[in-house]
Amino acid sequence: MVSESRLDTPIWYETEHVNYFVPEGTNCVYLQLPEVEVVSNIEKELFKALDSPLNSPPLKELVGTHYRRGDSIFILVDDNTRPNIHTRALLPLLEKKLTEYGVDKSDIKIMIATGTHTPPTSAQIKKSILKELYEEWKDRLWVHDCDDLPNHEHLGFSSVGTPILIDKRVLSGCIIIPLSDSEYHYFAGVAGSVKLFVPGVSGRKTVRVNHSRIFDMNTGFKPECRMGNIRNNISIQDIREIVQILMENHKKTVFVIDTIIHKDQFVNIFAGTPLDIHENGLKVLSKIRNITIKEKADLVIISKPSVNFYQAGKGMNAASFAVKQGGQIVLLAGCQEGIGPDDYYETMNRIKDLPLQEAMQWVIKNKCSETTFEIGIQNAVDLLRILQMTEGEVYVYSTLDPHLLQEPFRVKSLEIDKDPQEALRVFVDDFLTKKPGALVCVFEDYNILALASNEKKQ
Repeated sequence: MVSESRLDTPIWYETEHVNYFVPEGTNCVYLQLPEVEVVSNIEKELFKALDSPLNSPPLKELVGTHYRRGDSIFILVDDNTRPNIHTRALLPLLEKKLTEYGVDKSDIKIMIATGTHTPPTSAQIKKSILKELYEEWKDRLWVHDCDDLPNHEHLGFSSVGTPILIDKRVLSGCIIIPLSDSEYHYFAGVAGSVKLFVPGVSGRKTVRVNHSRIFDMNTGFKPECRMGNIRNNISIQDIREIVQILMENHKKTVFVIDTIIHKDQFVNIFAGTPLDIHENGLKVLSKIRNITIKEKADLVIISKPSVNFYQAGKGMNAASFAVKQGGQIVLLAGCQEGIGPDDYYETMNRIKDLPLQEAMQWVIKNKCSETTFEIGIQNAVDLLRILQMTEGEVYVYSTLDPHLLQEPFRVKSLEIDKDPQEALRVFVDDFLTKKPGALVCVFEDYNILALASNEKKQ
């Protein structure tokens, strides 16, 4: 009989705290992010980074060398699909320093690095990116559009044949300053820094060709194209090379300012050259995101704050590192804006009647080439991989219609007429009744990378 007493395993459903859903006495592992010393003075830490960057002259020196009145200095920032905590905190401080260095305020401009996402409207920029800073910057901001071909310059090809199409407006800058927050990425290994160029300000063809290389007919993603890994990862290594080509072959001056946000707090601020900053991000993240587990779990419970089901896929991907073959995954994700990219839904609908492995291979063959790939398709491949791993036992608690999730996506729903705590309690109790002694793993945060101790680390 299941005890009414519950373990303390808090997670989030969007902005709601959810806890006490796993019975006491359960074989349960709760994965928590470690406590890390936070940056006590953001301004001081930023200015220190500007003066002592990694493998680069100080920003003041770069301004003195490359800037002349009337030249543009472009600051690349994330779009409305990212939290932008760092953007709002650092922009005013960076502008202050640049003007102290002698840069005319009108020459400091923002480019919103949308990648292949739909360019945000002015209202979205104000609400989700700049907020109270919008009025200050509204006349000095541009939005990247990957399909606006006349606004891209073709700079040749990478060594693996990726066409390099970059926004001309960014290239016109005498100094380009990506303002990023490094975080693990589910196939590029580590996001931030270099990814503000690709996909950030690249043409669709650049992104399509780069991303089409991550797939494997048997495993979905190539084994190297995974969360927390950049070694032999063809996608991110190609991106790193493209940024290097911009700097070395086309003499673009790039100075990255990068942060690590941990539990909504700054724990690192660094500046310097893109490749060094990218590697530094991996080094720092591996210390605060990687958690070793003794064995994989029968049930993994995780939450991923998400405006749509496409974004929620990152939560499922993180959970897949901790679940055993034939185990189950439960994901909490609001998904208030629906599914996400149309191609994601349409592709899953096209293969809804095929066996999982056959469906995954169909998607890779027909939707993941250099000419056919569209953003969103990679989530179809990864979802099909995870469904195979769990033998179809993936459950979601969200605002989405359960029939919509079940029919094309083959994902089951928790009881949405119950609040998230009660829905989890009912599910976990039923699961443990059927599988007494099963190992349950609860993630405090989807940014955790669970590494099984019996698996070889690469």
